[in-house]
Amino acid sequence: MQSEWSHIQDGHFRNYFDASAPLYINNENVSAIISNIEYNRDLQVRIAKILPKRDFSTCYTSFRSEACTISGNFLLQGSLIATVSDVGQFSLSADRANFVKYGPSTTKFQIARGTDLQMLSYSISEEFLAGALEDDVPATFLPFLKPNEQEFHLLEFRPTPEMRRLVRSMISSPLVGTMRNLFIEGAVLQLLALKANFLSNQVSAGGMLNEYEVASVRRAYKLLMGSLSTPLSLSDLAYKVNLGEKRLNSGFKKIFGGTVFEVYRNERLEIARKTIEQSDASLSKIAQHIGYRHYNNFISAFTRQFGVSPAKYRRHSRDNKNTE
Repeated sequence: MQSEWSHIQDGHFRNYFDASAPLYINNENVSAIISNIEYNRDLQVRIAKILPKRDFSTCYTSFRSEACTISGNFLLQGSLIATVSDVGQFSLSADRANFVKYGPSTTKFQIARGTDLQMLSYSISEEFLAGALEDDVPATFLPFLKPNEQEFHLLEFRPTPEMRRLVRSMISSPLVGTMRNLFIEGAVLQLLALKANFLSNQVSAGGMLNEYEVASVRRAYKLLMGSLSTPLSLSDLAYKVNLGEKRLNSGFKKIFGGTVFEVYRNERLEIARKTIEQSDASLSKIAQHIGYRHYNNFISAFTRQFGVSPAKYRRHSRDNKNTE
């Protein structure tokens, strides 16, 4: 597959990123409008609208080549895969944004042909982040603030509607020149505030769930029950509802009386019990329907839960109906 990708080398593509005014590109590889706004060494913003004409990859080096870079990346449309030197990789889509930290490096983006990409990316320093948040730094931001540490850190999240509206206003702003730059600089600070506030609510220790968390836990329950035959992992479920895994498990315990796994196991076995009572479906099909790939695992789980095997439970259920 690699041979099918067309490459745009750093020296060619970086000329566009380094420009202060929007640049229009239309060649055999891509049509694009790309802006880079460099406010100072602590803050740079990139806005790009890209439509590849073929699968291609593009590489560019860190703006802050002398130190660590913290980047926030959002897509309104499209998807891409990014590899940061040899230290880490992440994917971006409209539903998957991120906050990432890495040392001086080269980032390689892979974008598929026909992908209508609308991207906002900002790069900030540790000093900028610490100064913006002062004493209200969420615990999940702390790894990004360790000075001179060049270890790769990645925090992925599902953008909230407020974040998406703000990103859209930055990408589509009708302002020009200094007014546009001033608007975008303020919007970056708002994005940081929205993310920090979201994380602060998410990691609130031990106490009552806030309204957002309650709604997220209930949405996670619906997602879980809607995918019985192909169960979601805890990490995938937490990502889809924008909660941490520990907080999601804690929320399930408070609302449903058990962890995500416990609730999922109990609910699907209860569905199996009712299906055995009310239908003539084979036990193996019932096991598959509720997500058990191996029939013997289903028998063991059902027996532990109800004290009797599925086959015996069906016989007892039918005997009871016949005597009524």
